This record gives sequence, structure tokens and C-alpha cells, in this order.
Amino acid sequence: MSVISRESFYTKVTILSGEAESDEFNFSNSAGGVVLVPSVWTGANIGFKVAEREDSDFYILRDDLGAPVQISTILTSGARWYSLPSDLYSARFVRMWSKSTVLTTETDTNQGAERELILMLKG
Repeated sequence: MSVISRESFYTKVTILSGEAESDEFNFSNSAGGVVLVPSVWTGANIGFKVAEREDSDFYILRDDLGAPVQISTILTSGARWYSLPSDLYSARFVRMWSKSTVLTTETDTNQGAERELILMLKG
């Protein structure tokens, strides 16, 4: 029996107080992952903005139907891990986006304080 082993690593991103987007992280060497959302999260879904380079414009990542790719139903009663959506796997540079809880709405939900999100990524 052969076993395929892939390294995993973690990184942190921050959404500043009164903001809705995190700093970016490089996802190009990853094939999946999870994100830890803190218990003090201001109620919002997590969407994703992506770019081909760090110094370029970031745009909303959309699914095949044109809707924003997102993690919905984020619970605020304690810190929890959430799987990153498979639509994200081909992205290179990514920002986490605190967005409206209405799935099709593309408005920011600013966080009430600085929020640190921890990402465990699988290579």
C-alpha cells in the first residue's frame, strides 16, 4: 500500500477593526485547507477575493452560476474550523472577505474589532 503524504502549514491573516478584507495569503502551493474563525466574529459570511499577483486588483471569486464563493452560517458562539470551498483551490493570492449573510448580496460587513483568522493549508 502506498501512501501519499503532503505537507501542511499554517498562516494567519488579519481583518482590521472597521474593515471587511484581510491581508492576502499565497494559496498557489495548496490543495485545500481549513480556516479557524474566532468566537468574537461579527456576524457575517466569509467570501473570497482573488488576484493573480500580490500587487494587482482583487476581485470576488464566483462559482459557476456567478454567485460569490463563500462560507455561510458562521457561528459566533465559539471559535470553529471551517473547510475552504473547493472553488478556491485554483486561486493564487487570496483575501478573506467579511460579507453580508445574504448569499447573493455583495456588501461588506465590517468587523467590530481586529480579527485574526488562522489557516491550515495542505500542500
